[in-house]
Amino acid sequence: MNFIEKLTNATRKNKTLLCVGLDPDPEQMPDKVGVFEFNKAIIDATADLVCAYKLNLAFYEALDDEGIDALKQTIRYIPNDIPVIGDAKRGDIGNTAKAYAKAIFSNLNFDGSPPNSPPLLSSSET
Repeated sequence: MNFIEKLTNATRKNKTLLCVGLDPDPEQMPDKVGVFEFNKAIIDATADLVCAYKLNLAFYEALDDEGIDALKQTIRYIPNDIPVIGDAKRGDIGNTAKAYAKAIFSNLNFDGSPPNSPPLLSSSET
């Protein structure tokens, strides 16, 4: 099933357009709670209320191997009928862009990714 079909089905099933961001910031998380456990609690509480989940890779990459492991666990934990969006806005060209696409879609198994903003502009300026 492609991204649009998955999104349409989840939107109809849960009767919502809500997309929940899973962007773990350890400074804003409860003490002694791991990233995956934090995400798992959010997913358990919202899986029937969302049409998608969006994970911002910067938060996971900043936590090094532990963050990437939590990212992979989180992706696997999200119900298969809910689209998972990998927020990895990385503007580049040619084979570098292809490598990012492979990492996002083939290796990490995201269903979608937001488009990049125009070069030299921050997201708030677009």
